[in-house]
Formats: sequence, C-alpha cells, structure tokens
Amino acid sequence: MKKNQIYHTAQSLLAGVVFGLTLASCESLDQGNLSELAESNLPQSDADAKALVNAVYSSDIELATTYMYLIDLTTETTVSGENPNGGGGMLGLLSWDGTNSYVVSLWRAVYASLARANDTIEKLQTNPAGVSPEIASQVIGEAKFLRAYYLNYAVQLWGPVPVITSSKGGTNAVRNSETEVYQQIVADLEDAAARLPERSKQSQSDIGRASRGAALAALAKVYLTWAQVDDDLTDAQRKEYFGKSAQYAQQVIDSNEYSLEEDFYDNWNNQNRNGKESIFAIQFYLGSSTRDGDASGNNHLCHCSFSTSFSVSLPHIAPGPDNTVENSYLPGDQRKDVSFADSLWRPSTQNYFHFYFDADGDGIRESGFSRYNKYIDHDRVETSAADRAMNRQVIRLAEVYLVLAEAINERDGQPNQQAYDAFNKVRRRAFREDIFSAAAQSHDLKSGLDYEGFKSAIIQERSWEFVLEQKHLLDLKRWKILVKTIKNSALAKNFPEYNKQTIDFKHYRFPIPQAQRVVNPNLWQNYGYDGSDITTNPYVGRE
Repeated sequence: MKKNQIYHTAQSLLAGVVFGLTLASCESLDQGNLSELAESNLPQSDADAKALVNAVYSSDIELATTYMYLIDLTTETTVSGENPNGGGGMLGLLSWDGTNSYVVSLWRAVYASLARANDTIEKLQTNPAGVSPEIASQVIGEAKFLRAYYLNYAVQLWGPVPVITSSKGGTNAVRNSETEVYQQIVADLEDAAARLPERSKQSQSDIGRASRGAALAALAKVYLTWAQVDDDLTDAQRKEYFGKSAQYAQQVIDSNEYSLEEDFYDNWNNQNRNGKESIFAIQFYLGSSTRDGDASGNNHLCHCSFSTSFSVSLPHIAPGPDNTVENSYLPGDQRKDVSFADSLWRPSTQNYFHFYFDADGDGIRESGFSRYNKYIDHDRVETSAADRAMNRQVIRLAEVYLVLAEAINERDGQPNQQAYDAFNKVRRRAFREDIFSAAAQSHDLKSGLDYEGFKSAIIQERSWEFVLEQKHLLDLKRWKILVKTIKNSALAKNFPEYNKQTIDFKHYRFPIPQAQRVVNPNLWQNYGYDGSDITTNPYVGRE
C-alpha cells in the first residue's frame, strides 16, 4: 500500500468499506485499517455509487466525542471528569500538544474522509455503466458537500491545512492558505447545491443525506466565518462575503423546506428524528456502530454526557460548577431545561434523581454538577449512555436565522429590520411566542441597537441556543474574543483546578499532529507549540 504523506491510507478505497475507530471509552480513539480497491473496480449500479459515499459519511460516526472535546470542552462552559493525564482530560485542562489523541484522530479522519470523497468523485465522473446520470450527479454532490464539511472543521481548528482534491494527491503536501482552503470549501458547496435535491424531494431512504438546503446553509455559515477570520481579505471582500452569507441564509429560509420546532426539545426527541428544523444531522441509530460486536448507535455525546448514569459522580463532561450559562437564562426560556438537567426522572425508582443539590439543607443548591440534557435519550434514559442512539445536530434552521441576522449586522455595520426579524424568530420560539406575528412579542429584541449592541445580543443568544452543539470554541475564535472570554470567566477565576486561566493566544489553533510532521516536514507547526519556527505572536492585536 502506498503511503500518503499526510495520512497513511490507500489511494483508493473499497466500495462501502466502513471507517473504523476503536473506541473503548471516551479516552480511546485509534485509527482503524482501510482497505485498498483496484482502480478497475468501478461502481456498477446506483447502489454501488451510494455505497461509495456512504463510507465518507461513516467517518463522522466515530467523531462525536472528538468534536465535542475539541470545541466544547476546551472552553469556559465545560469541564471534564476524565483522567487528567488522558487525551480528553488534557483538553479540558487546556494542556494539549501535537500528540493529543483527539487532535491526532481528527486529523487522520479528515484526510481519510477526503481520500474517500475524492475516490467517489473520480469514479463517478467517468460515467460508469450501470450508474444512472441522476444518481451519479447526486452522489458527486454529496461527496463534495462532505469534502467541504471536513475541510471546514480542519481550517477552523488548525488554520492553513493541505487541500487534497485528488486521490493521487497528498505526497509532500503543503499547508494551503486560509484563503485557498475557503475557496475550495465554497466551490465544493456551490457545486453540491447545484446537484443535490431539496429535502422534500429526497426519498424516505435518503433522509439524512446532504440536501440542497444543507449545502446552502453551510455556505451561509462558511461565508460569514471566512469574512471574519481570513486576515488576507480586503474590506471590500469582507463586505461581499457577509452579503453572500446573508443571501444564502435567506435562500434557505425562503425555500420553506424547514421551520422551527415549537418545542425546543423536539430537536433531540428520538420520536422526531430529522424533524422540520433539522437541516443536516449525523445519523445514529441502534446497530449503526462500525465497531465489531457493537450494536449501539455510537454517538458518544450520549455516553460522555451521562457516563456515570444516575450517580453524583462526575461524568466524562459536565457544565462547570459555576453554572454560568444555566443561570444566565431569562425566566421562561424553554431552552434552559432542554440543555441542562439538575435532576432527571428515573423510571426504575419512580422518582427524581438530583445531580445538583442542596447538601446542607439551607435551601441553596451548592453540590454536584448539572448534566448536559440534550444528549440524554429520554426514551431510554436508563440505557442512554450505552445505547448512544441519538442524532448529532450539525445545522438547524435556528442557526440560519442567527447567521442571517449576524451577517447583515457585519455587512452594514448595524442591524436592519430584516436582521431583527430573523433574530426574533429564534427568541420567540424560546419563549413559546407567536413566531410569525406582525405584532411585537414580549421577549423581542428591541430596535435601536448599534453594531456592537446587536453583536453582543448575537453572542448571548448563541450561548443560550447552541449549548453542547460543537460551536462555542469556533464562535469565540471567529469573534476574536477567545482569550479574554475564557480568562475572564467565573470558571477561570474561581476554580483554578480546571486550569482555564492558562488560556493563551496559541490556543487559537491546535497543533499539527507531531507524527504527521515527522512524515512530512512541509507541515510547519502552529505558533506556540513544540517544533514551531514562528517566534512572533501572530495573534497580537486580535482581541
């Protein structure tokens, strides 16, 4: 097998082969083996074509914990109950380097997934006999969406990364600039949007696959982020990209393919999988695990959120002991109890079990830790951590509304009525108010805010809306408030044992895995990490 300089993998993959990561616990993520496919072995049917791209989707099944550890646990909102010397524990303590198991596993998964996506695209572009043109085009669209999906995580976490768009690429690859990475992401998403069907046109068996709406929603988010983080853009380009972000977000809304769930909980209700608000979600169901002998869904967000079950012992991840986000909700906001659980009803004992409780009887809760409630399966609460069969939400309509509002504010330097209307759709749902009423509702964001005031409202609203949805670190980075937010947090100031006060500008990026740099010296190291040749802080003035 020829070795790729970015990732030790075959240049072509067995159709339908499943990408395996051995996951014994939240601490163990090891790269599985990939099979090699002779170049002559082309898909011979529509089912073969879909099997090719299924392998690109399957990579993500094993990454729920990885995304959460890298994007939630590393912030001021979340603490770890894991071994402090393990990969997850060290991420929680902001003490990672280029050997961290989760940093390494995501890098490997990204480039394994790109290899699979490239393999799929190339095989179907040859118009193989037996594959209908319609399915070939759709599957190419899905592969390009997924290539953009993985690259988008990579550029936000590592900055410049190699862009590999050929199954023969990768040898001695260099790190492309952020501009080049985002250009590829946008090109892939635009082509995907042109090829993919709307969700309403998908067959029942295709629900969960990427759709036109997913590609458009991703474009809205990507253009917003690109304009905020790429230092090489001109002011004119930033304004243009904020405008494109708003345009794509409005296209998703105007498609009428999606609508907000009246009950916020329904976004995680297993009786409402892929509901009307869900634009793209990673599918987890009993039996979907790729590991030998594992019949679970393998969404380890479910395991890590509730690993100690009905016990006061700290699970793998939990909200911080200060309960900053939980305590910040306004009265009546339904998102609070969906996102956090101080107590849960236990069917086997027919009573409530209290995780966060009043230990001394003075009427004030001061002991224990709340639980992240979104990824506790209330249909099977006793076995939720073992079943792990809940979808991971990636893009919801609520985010599209907030992206639209934010993009307008960034483009114009102030909000307009369209921005307020989009923002207030999300706010109204939170308080069960009339989403579409022409009359003002009691919790609407009041007009008259300037740019900074509206941006502050966006920041606050996203913290309430997207608890444990793998967005918070990426938000802090793109807003350029990462260091000051975490350093000034109650968790950093009052609980030094969690080490959040050590946040530094180097944490704007993760290190390139050390083993990859040994294989390919072209992969220069990010600032602040062992092996970096960058001596001047590139983030000076960022905040």
